Parts: sequence; structure tokens; C-alpha cells
Amino acid sequence: MVRRVPAVSGLPFRTRLYTVLLVLATAAALVGAWFALDSSIDQHRLIIAGILLVMILAAEILDVSFPSSVITFHVSVSAAFCFAAGLTAGPVLGCLVVALAHTIDGLIVRREAIKIVVNATGLGLSTLLSGLVYFRIADAGVSTIGSLRNLLAAAVAATVYTLVNTGTLALIVAPVMGVGTFQMWRANFSGLYVELLTLATLGSVIPVLVAENPFAIILLIVPLLIGPHLAFKGIRQAHMDARITMEGLANALERRDPYTYRHSIRVTEYSGMMLSQMPRIPKPEADAILAAAHIHDLGKVGSRDSSLKKPGELTPEERAEIQQHAAVGADIVSRLDAYRPSVPIIRHHHERWDGSGYPDNLAGEAIPLGARIIAVADAFDAMTSDRVYRAALSPEVAFSELRKGAGAQFDPQLVDLFQAAWIAQQRVQPLPLAGAPQ
Repeated sequence: MVRRVPAVSGLPFRTRLYTVLLVLATAAALVGAWFALDSSIDQHRLIIAGILLVMILAAEILDVSFPSSVITFHVSVSAAFCFAAGLTAGPVLGCLVVALAHTIDGLIVRREAIKIVVNATGLGLSTLLSGLVYFRIADAGVSTIGSLRNLLAAAVAATVYTLVNTGTLALIVAPVMGVGTFQMWRANFSGLYVELLTLATLGSVIPVLVAENPFAIILLIVPLLIGPHLAFKGIRQAHMDARITMEGLANALERRDPYTYRHSIRVTEYSGMMLSQMPRIPKPEADAILAAAHIHDLGKVGSRDSSLKKPGELTPEERAEIQQHAAVGADIVSRLDAYRPSVPIIRHHHERWDGSGYPDNLAGEAIPLGARIIAVADAFDAMTSDRVYRAALSPEVAFSELRKGAGAQFDPQLVDLFQAAWIAQQRVQPLPLAGAPQ
């Protein structure tokens, strides 16, 4: 896989600074390598470079957006071709080919200028440095797979490629996403073992094919381009299907009771209002909170209608049954990668600020932020919805009740933040309450 800059908004100073430093470092390394090595370009190398350029472009065009636990990356299988470019066309020409390929790809899909620059220079630098390391260690007299020494050199070079690629991306993107550099790097690095194995093996084989016939690389179109592209699409579709299925199940569950229909949708909207007032929350964390809000009551699928719809006071047994839904819902989605960051949020959305909630009696900031957000939104929607045992309360009365519970049931800062967000939202475009026309 090759990792490229994802869609981001805003450009912190550190991002701009690191981008400039990356460009300067790549330019300096390229000039230094040009004078230090035999960088003559003959017709044979130009043919190889042209074929690799086409293969890299094809791989990038067939890329697939793929979610990780921290951020959604665009991944493709062009890394093997980028790595091989440094071994076949030479570090300097290989760097230029990779940079040109990602520049053309960025222009085709109309990426922002900074993303094109970071992708081109970061991946070009990875190709250049890995190529330099390989030729420093390897025996130039034999092929990349002609000796144990060369195989080891390819493995070391593949490691350098991966470290430079993931490291530069983490430095530049982490400030934009509001996460730590190491956290971002670790997310980039999550596919390390597969990527190193792919680079070291395929990257070592491509130069052997080129030595026989440069056009032999075309034989790799199906196994390296089309096959992985379809596989990535299948994985992404599985993630999307899981989300659609869980959200559909949650919506169907609420249809069991006309008083709670669309409850989770409104809780999600209210949670989004609060998150809009918290710009420092990383987008991946915000997405996990909203995903959890939409299915926070999924665990009620195991609760009986007699308990869920009972108009009067619940018996201790019925209350215990209802209180299991948070843990049950978390357990259901814990088996799905698409919801892994949302599991603790779902499990703890009925904890109380004073520690008297359930299921684990967490207190204060030990309760996940997302769970605290959903707790406020959940209570507000419950109070402003018609229920079998009472009519809906007005927003003013509901906020008064939230303030009474601040510091005991709810995070007091979030209560204030939600009320401010509600007032701001009503000035722009009022949100419909339960029972209002949708």
C-alpha cells in the first residue's frame, strides 16, 4: 500500500513548515545524489522509466479510500512500483518518475496544491533514499535476487522506504488532524508487515523482469493492480455495509415504540451540534462519537417490549434488564472493525458524572468524552419527546433539568456547551424536536 495525504481542512503553521522542509530536503537529496552517482539517462532507462510511470499512474487511478482507526487514507498498490523505480531506473531517475507520477495523478483528480506537493516529494524522497541504501549495500554484479546479500539489501531498503513514507506523512498531517505525531505514525504504520513483505518481494522481482524485457512489467497488471483494487473495494464495502446494517437495525428497533422513533437520529444531530463547538476534537474521534450516537441504544434489541414500553415504574428486574443494553450494544459492535473506536462510547453512555451510573460506575473524566456528549443529548431528547407516561417538555424546561443534573449526572461543561450550541443553531436553522414535522 502507498499512503498519501488525505482530505484535510486548514493548514496549521507546523504543517506548512514541515512541507517546506520536506521539499527542501527532497531537492537537496536529489541534487546530492545526481552529482554523487552516475546519473546518465540512456534510451533503455527512459523506456523503463516510462513504463513505471504508467504503472504507478494506473495504480493511483485505481486507489481506494480505506478507513483506519485514526483517519481515512487513500491506499493503492503503487508502492511496489515506486520502490522498484529506485532499483531499476536508479535512485535519481526513479525519484523523478515517482514525483512526476504523483504530480500528474494529483492534477488529474484536482487535488489541492499542497497535497500534490507533499505526495510527490514525500514518495519521491522515499524512493530516492531506499534506492541509495540498496545500491550502497547490494552487489552490483548480480540481480536483486541473485544473492543473499542483495535480498537483505532489498529488505533494508524496503524498511527505509516505509519509514520515510509514513514518517513524513505523520509529521505533516498530524497537526491538521489534531492528533499526536506518534499516533498518526502508528496509524500509518499499521500495515507495516504486509507492506514490507510486498515491497521486498515484488520490488526485488520487478528489476529481474525488466532485465529480461522492460515490457514484462505489464504482466503484473492483473496480480498487482486489478486484483488488489477489487480486494480493497470489497473491504471498504464491508465496512460500509456494516455501518448501514447496524444503523438500519437501530432505526428498526426504535420503530417498535412510536415514542422513540428517530430518537437516535436526533441524538446524533444534538451530538453533532456539541462537536461543532469543539474544533479541537480530532475528526476521527468526532466521527466515532457520531457513529456511536446513531446506534447507542442498539443493545435494547435484547430487551422485552413489556419493559421498554411499560408506562409505569419498572420493577428492579425490569430496570436491571434495561440497564444491560449499553454493555450488550457495545458487545455487538465490538466484533466490527468499523465500530471499534465507538465501543467504549456505547458501553459508557449511561455512566454518571458522580460515578453512580452503569455499567461500570465510571466517574468524571474517566468516562469517555463521546459517552458524556451522548448522555447529555440522550437526556435532552428523552425530555423533549412525548412519552406514554408524559407529554414532551419544552426545550427551556429540559435545559433547566440538565442544569440541575450538571455535576451529578452530566458533565457540567458539556451542559453549558450544548445550551450555547442549541441557541446558536436556533438562530441559524431550528432543529425539529420529537413530534414536530420532519
